[in-house]
Amino acid sequence: DGIGDIKESIRKAHPYTDSFSINVTNIQKGTAYERLWEKNEYRPPWLWSVVEVLKWAKKTYPEKRILSDPVGAGSKRGPHNCGECDRVIANAIRKFSVTQETKYLENLDHKCKAEWNYIIREGILDWQLITY
Repeated sequence: DGIGDIKESIRKAHPYTDSFSINVTNIQKGTAYERLWEKNEYRPPWLWSVVEVLKWAKKTYPEKRILSDPVGAGSKRGPHNCGECDRVIANAIRKFSVTQETKYLENLDHKCKAEWNYIIREGILDWQLITY
């Protein structure tokens, strides 16, 4: 849902701005997100989702400046993948944001991307995969 929401927001706003800043959710203390997260009913966004949105946005609106600096990337409260590839993916996102060159987002891969693809393809919420 988040990927679609961001894409729709960009579509609607593109006539009115020269740049977009994709600010990815992280878990702040005392928020509704934290309460859901503590009950295993919310997971911060995958970094793969950020990569997907950035690639789509730059391809769709190449004249626009597309930015993202995923605060808290790789931490359990911030946007993250599996923990093994987070640093590489977050750095690629930051390099793209500085240069606007999609080459930093191309050919990124890790074994956890298959799980992310499955979740996206099936429309599953991450917390639904948690077993007790």
